Amino acid sequence: MPRTQWIRQDPAQISLLINNIIWVNAVEECFTKMSSGDANTMKDYLEILIANLTDLIKLVQGKLDKPLRQKLMCLITLDANMRDKVLNMIEQKVSKPDEF
Repeated sequence: MPRTQWIRQDPAQISLLINNIIWVNAVEECFTKMSSGDANTMKDYLEILIANLTDLIKLVQGKLDKPLRQKLMCLITLDANMRDKVLNMIEQKVSKPDEF
């Protein structure tokens, strides 16, 4: 199911939890791929994070009911934080989970 669809249908706390679980799993997968020699995997994931954030920003620009708007604003804040963390790991050349 597309991300924008489950975000709309699930309760806010479930959406926030799922979003965080997906991010943690993806970052751990990046570290696994990096240990196998794929040096660009974190940069590739950064592009996905930016696309996800852009999708949320587009959603919030339309007419929404108040609860959905609040949920999207929370997700935008979390996604921006996640993007910044991944960007920071790239800039600091973090390649193992215990380095940050």
